[in-house]
Amino acid sequence: MDQLAGDSQANLSIEEERKIARTFMGRIEWEMIVIGLGQVIVWVATWGLVVNNLIPLWGGFIIATVSTACAYLPSHAGQHGHLSGKHQNLDWLNTFISQISLIPLAQSHHILKATHMKHHAHTNDPRKDPDYRHSHVDNWLQSAIQIQNQTGEGGLIEVVEKLSKEDSKFAEALEKGGLVGFLFFFAQMTVAVIYPLETLLLWWVPRKLAVSYLGIIFSYEPHKDLPIGRYKDTRFWTNGLPRFINHSMQIHVMHHMYPRICHFDEPKAIEALKPFMIARGIPGAEKIPEKLRFNPTISI
Repeated sequence: MDQLAGDSQANLSIEEERKIARTFMGRIEWEMIVIGLGQVIVWVATWGLVVNNLIPLWGGFIIATVSTACAYLPSHAGQHGHLSGKHQNLDWLNTFISQISLIPLAQSHHILKATHMKHHAHTNDPRKDPDYRHSHVDNWLQSAIQIQNQTGEGGLIEVVEKLSKEDSKFAEALEKGGLVGFLFFFAQMTVAVIYPLETLLLWWVPRKLAVSYLGIIFSYEPHKDLPIGRYKDTRFWTNGLPRFINHSMQIHVMHHMYPRICHFDEPKAIEALKPFMIARGIPGAEKIPEKLRFNPTISI
């Protein structure tokens, strides 16, 4: 901190910070396109292998669970426009890849995008952040349970209803995505009639497990016990595992600082912006390694 204090104000200004951040924006995030399509191919192939008795159901369950856990990250990239980058003529890629990627999770791109944008706009606000209920709890178990429970006071349904009354475009997005949600429900019921046990162990249970896992690493760990406010609402964290096991959510701070920076470019952006992060007082910034590779991100 003493060294930072000695730096000139211009070097750590907001303008300089933004100038550096912009150098990491605008490319097509091809990695997420590959992951999005790849995990769906693996998921569909697993169904084929199990139904044709080429692999046991328990093996298919493990593969489907891992695949489903990888389903949201490409959609998240699509929600933020990373899949088309600065190329407006390719904007359709964001919706297309995102929705394809979400098949194992049986979710709508439009609904998840609408609620996620509200999360960014109102991070850690108990009245307006759709993720608040499962991010501000005492432990992993509570987070895993709360994300599955959308009803009751302060639940997702209540928050979404309030936001819909305040924002007509938000309500339109939910209505648009509702049709996709219905189609997924109909598809699951239809498949369950033909393959009841397979549907349970290849789709329903993996989806439930993946949603709880994602709630913990995307919401609880980055935001727990933190206040409202830029540079204050997200933290660096670690559980001692290589960061890719957690979809690199240990560095989710970078995403909340500059959502337009692609997920796979965040490590380099953090290395470049570390002095600014420390100066802004971002939780955990002073513990970031000089180089971000396969490490657990920070040491505590």
